Amino acid sequence: MGRPRPDTERPLERALGFSRCPSCTYDFATGEGWRACNYYGCPYLPEALDVFCPICVYNFYTGDGNPGCSDPPDCDFAREEAPRRVAAVARWQARQGA
Repeated sequence: MGRPRPDTERPLERALGFSRCPSCTYDFATGEGWRACNYYGCPYLPEALDVFCPICVYNFYTGDGNPGCSDPPDCDFAREEAPRRVAAVARWQARQGA
């Protein structure tokens, strides 16, 4: 038996199991594509895969947008959370075969 995972890994593993709705072509990493639900972003997207800044909507995956803190972004989200989320999206895409 393997050792128990820390609590922080469980949400990430659940997020890596995320799958888009069957008719959705929205690329939540780039913010492009058609969304069957017509929401601004995917309402089902796990937080661990959301690469957009919650304040200024800067896309840390593509580097698109106007960061509200500075250029390059240096806020707490940019330093602490964004790198983890971008890495999680890369892992998710690898699992999807993208």
